[in-house]
Amino acid sequence: MNIEQLINRDAEKYSPYMGSLINHLPMVKYALYHITNDINKVEIYVEYYLNKYNIDKVKENYEQVNSIEECLGKIDLYEACLDLIREISKEEDIEKLAGSILNKYNLGLSSDIFHTTIRLSYAIEGYRLDKKLKPEVERALAYYITGYKAGNLFKRKIIKEDVIIEMNKLMQDEEFKEIRNSYLTLGQKLKKLYKNERFLKEGFIIEGNEEEKVKGILQILIPAFYNSNSIIMLHCITGLQAVITLKDYFKDYAVALDILTTTALTHLLTQKDLDIKTQNTTLDESWEVVINKASKSKDIHTIKLAYTNKKLYDCFKVSDLKFITNKRIKLEK
Repeated sequence: MNIEQLINRDAEKYSPYMGSLINHLPMVKYALYHITNDINKVEIYVEYYLNKYNIDKVKENYEQVNSIEECLGKIDLYEACLDLIREISKEEDIEKLAGSILNKYNLGLSSDIFHTTIRLSYAIEGYRLDKKLKPEVERALAYYITGYKAGNLFKRKIIKEDVIIEMNKLMQDEEFKEIRNSYLTLGQKLKKLYKNERFLKEGFIIEGNEEEKVKGILQILIPAFYNSNSIIMLHCITGLQAVITLKDYFKDYAVALDILTTTALTHLLTQKDLDIKTQNTTLDESWEVVINKASKSKDIHTIKLAYTNKKLYDCFKVSDLKFITNKRIKLEK
């Protein structure tokens, strides 16, 4: 069995949803295969995952829909949306369809804590290697649509060198701090921040090219994660890498990175344990050693973070990415 067969076999039976949680199986399969190149290791992990978690199976009986708009943000319409996507992709190239959906609904990049974008990025990357993974792209697009929740886009631009100063201002703002420290749910906090006109005015995006934007936001995301080990912080990083993977599908990739920045910062500003102070991140171990340790983990997020961070490092050479991968592994023990 190869990775295409393994992904398509289980993903065809299961929904992207797992009660109120997310089915990570298609993503962790690809990530683990990518960092190990060992299909047997992936199969062993799949057996473990299926025994440990109860994933929603796809519905057999459901009403049909006539448009993507009908399905937007409606998780109960996943199966109907998938049927529609498959019909459309018979006539339209699947990559063009992915681009069309991403550009029309680009404010949804952070939906389900970035999972919709992350799964699509894994699917696209797999499809580029093996066209038989087209069904996974179709499933990922149906998930992106049905899981859609709109974020927002800041307009104020700052230079990369001012990122920490400006983030500290947002963190210390009494009005925003009150929202962050409240007992509202994540979704309620996000809505409250996105509806706050002053927040939208004070929030920022980063001037410059891809490298400046990515390295600028990583100045915040990396310490936010290593000071908390928060799943929210982790997914802001894996979401960033997902947008980078999908860069060729955006008409304006710079705007996509700005939406990622806006939504990632807003997600961070909902977290009570937000701390962006720097630590000593010296780590003598090689990437090879760290990746090998991650490949032995049973934790889906550790595996995905290792995959994500190595890809980010290969592109942008930010050494702290290795440190946070290793720290995540150590915190499992």
